[in-house]
Amino acid sequence: MTATTEILAASDPRWHGLLSGAIRPTYKCLALRILMIRLTHAYVRPDADRTALVEELRTFFHDNLRFARDDFAAIVQGKA
Repeated sequence: MTATTEILAASDPRWHGLLSGAIRPTYKCLALRILMIRLTHAYVRPDADRTALVEELRTFFHDNLRFARDDFAAIVQGKA
């Protein structure tokens, strides 16, 4: 695939929807599924650094888009 995919801005509310559990997609990428378990548990803690958690998820997609492209596309297109 030669098209460039733009990762959503950290301020996009979809990140918080994913991490809070308000948006609950079924992920195809196993590494993403494992990461999301850890991040969603951390996100609900009262002392959570939610900005850092969003950045960690964004970094995952940036670094692993070739494996997680379908999951990211479903999130962006609202099919999650």
